[in-house]
Amino acid sequence: MVILSNMTDLPPETTNSESEAVSSQPNSPVFVGNKHEFVEKQKVKCNVNGRDIVVFYHNQRFYAMDQHCYHAGGPLDKGDIEDIGGRWCIICPYHKQKITLETGEGLHYSIDPYNLKKPPELCSKGVVQRVHHVQVIGNKLYVTLSDSKEYLPSDYFYSKRVVKSN
Repeated sequence: MVILSNMTDLPPETTNSESEAVSSQPNSPVFVGNKHEFVEKQKVKCNVNGRDIVVFYHNQRFYAMDQHCYHAGGPLDKGDIEDIGGRWCIICPYHKQKITLETGEGLHYSIDPYNLKKPPELCSKGVVQRVHHVQVIGNKLYVTLSDSKEYLPSDYFYSKRVVKSN
């Protein structure tokens, strides 16, 4: 495993699949790999400053979010991407939770228990999954972790309550 210290010390041959990316500056862009690797694989797990994230390449755009699903910790890199109500969502492989790639909003279909003939309605649970900023500079991909202090359900998997077994 290669530990990356900051953007200026990056070995050009290092790939995200071999590295744990670390920055000496909090909330600064961290090199995670070469663009072509992400375009080719479309869903790639990375570790940025000790946080497991997944970077998606879908519909010619890059997205990044916490790797573990807010609901039960499912591996989002193993999920499928689907259009849900006109929004691209990752579908968690464990319990089929729908999370928008753009904002981390949780979506679900609600039924009216008093009128079962009424079609299910797409509803929001609010933002449940932490998303991170992706930058492409030349052929290199950088991720900046979210600096929001608001607690989100996906943060649970990065808290002291969860023991990581590696």
